[in-house]
Amino acid sequence: MTKAQTKQELTGKWVVRDSRSGRYVEVRGADSMKSSQLPLKKGVDLTKPIANQGLKGGSHQVRKPRDS
Repeated sequence: MTKAQTKQELTGKWVVRDSRSGRYVEVRGADSMKSSQLPLKKGVDLTKPIANQGLKGGSHQVRKPRDS
């Protein structure tokens, strides 16, 4: 698999090159979480189910909240 060709246009939009047609297509939402404090694990593939990837590295048991 080849690396995607991405670039940022003068308007600030991020685009990726479609390998079949050769045209550049806008990637909606790209960089929208840039200023967020949301921690993301490295290696998470956003094109695959995130819940499955999260369970892959750790315990498969669901944690119950503590009663206080």
